[in-house]
Amino acid sequence: MSSPHAPAPKRTSRTGIWVAVGLLVAAVVVAVAAGVVVWRLLSGEVVVVAADGQAHQVDLPADETYGVFVTDGRPVTCEAVAGDGTAISFGPVNGSYEVNEWEADRSFDTADGDLEVTCTALAGDGAEVRLGPLPSIPGLIGTIFGGACLGLFLGAAGLAVLVVTLVRRNRPPQLPPPPYQPPYQPPYQG
Repeated sequence: MSSPHAPAPKRTSRTGIWVAVGLLVAAVVVAVAAGVVVWRLLSGEVVVVAADGQAHQVDLPADETYGVFVTDGRPVTCEAVAGDGTAISFGPVNGSYEVNEWEADRSFDTADGDLEVTCTALAGDGAEVRLGPLPSIPGLIGTIFGGACLGLFLGAAGLAVLVVTLVRRNRPPQLPPPPYQPPYQPPYQG
């Protein structure tokens, strides 16, 4: 005999949904963080210095690779001294960096960041240079692709967990197998 009140279907836990939501949120956070890091690499602090042969005090981030940006390839020479009196050496730029009409001509290490910079234009008056960061191209590409791949992986994993969880939750409940009954045997007529 069966009871008139069937037990309520067992509801699955919501753990799968919370895991999926967590993975999707992590995917968005990774994508935004990678975007912020790339933005910071590309838009560092830029300082404008007149190429007038006078010494100018500049404060830059310490231990960064910066470039001397000039317009139209105007020849400019620069010298710099760190706050502790150490001469800063200028070297060639590895690669080609151009921002609008400004092109990186030389590169240097900012040392302690407290620099006295003297730049002189070799032709013409009123020239100026910009001192700006030179991002590492492999680091920049690695950040872009690493952030994109990790974000896509987390997003795909979150969607997969969400789909599996929802499919399992919306499946009709399985009925228990009927109790065993021996096969019907007619009474002996004999």
